[in-house]
Amino acid sequence: MKSVKQMLSAAALKEGYSYIEKNPVENIPKILNWAEKLVIKEETKKTIQLFREITSDPDNCWNKYIQRMLTEINPNVRSKFFMNYMINAGIFGAPQIDKMKEKHKCHIPWAVLMDPTAACNLKCTGCWAQEYKKTDSLSYETLDRIINEGKELGTYLYIFSGGEPLLRKKDLIKLADKHDECIFLAFTNATLVDEEFANELERVGNFLLAISVEGFEEETDMRRGKGTYKKVMHAMDLLKE
Repeated sequence: MKSVKQMLSAAALKEGYSYIEKNPVENIPKILNWAEKLVIKEETKKTIQLFREITSDPDNCWNKYIQRMLTEINPNVRSKFFMNYMINAGIFGAPQIDKMKEKHKCHIPWAVLMDPTAACNLKCTGCWAQEYKKTDSLSYETLDRIINEGKELGTYLYIFSGGEPLLRKKDLIKLADKHDECIFLAFTNATLVDEEFANELERVGNFLLAISVEGFEEETDMRRGKGTYKKVMHAMDLLKE
């Protein structure tokens, strides 16, 4: 059960986030000043001071990155990331994990890594995945059960690896849709990203991709196959639209 303190903290963060979104450049420093007055731990105060140094320098690369996140990322994706990662995983999940550690006398993971399938649609030089059959996969029911059990322990972040996880992209979207309070991340070669899937990612908002390439076109195609680099660039264009 969520405590009153947790609920109040979550409500305050939501208000702060809404305020920042209205004008990131002007309002981030104001929120930092407000937060510094409320926090007690010295470590947290030092983090706020560091964040202030970053956001007060318009040429700082991290400041530019933060500004882009607040202005260029799809609003639904941005909101889901804040709610699920900062509030659900941070405010609600972390204390539950500590509680479960004490109860079960063992380590409880903050994130769970799963391979939906060991199969892959590419045959990259030196990779083991091409040797596995497309039937070497976890069922949807098993993936769903693991997530349900993880949430009971306080875990809200789920990472998909493989193989190529997007061979199961319909099941993964279904999981992201069902477990709306969680954040999902897939390590992917991105060659299976199409317009329909990009639209689904935008709709659910809580499913992110970490796209891998070897370098530029020559390096990528040399290891992953001719034409792979252009497919990845096309996927990135679809995701950015």
